[in-house]
Amino acid sequence: MLPIIAMTETKNLSSLEKLLLDIDQSDIVEVVRLLRKGELCPQCKIMHLDYNGLLQLECSACGFLNSEGGSCT
Repeated sequence: MLPIIAMTETKNLSSLEKLLLDIDQSDIVEVVRLLRKGELCPQCKIMHLDYNGLLQLECSACGFLNSEGGSCT
């Protein structure tokens, strides 16, 4: 019979198994808040974000372009 430690190293554990075995879950992804029109630019914090012609949020002061997210809010 293999020891439990050897079995956990070779098997990908689910989050429930990690919780039950009290294993540190440092690989948890943080929830990211989506940017919205009218919010302050996260880069320069001077101008408010507005949509450009391609429905991407853009800052007119520093040129920050939020091409991630892919959804209009």
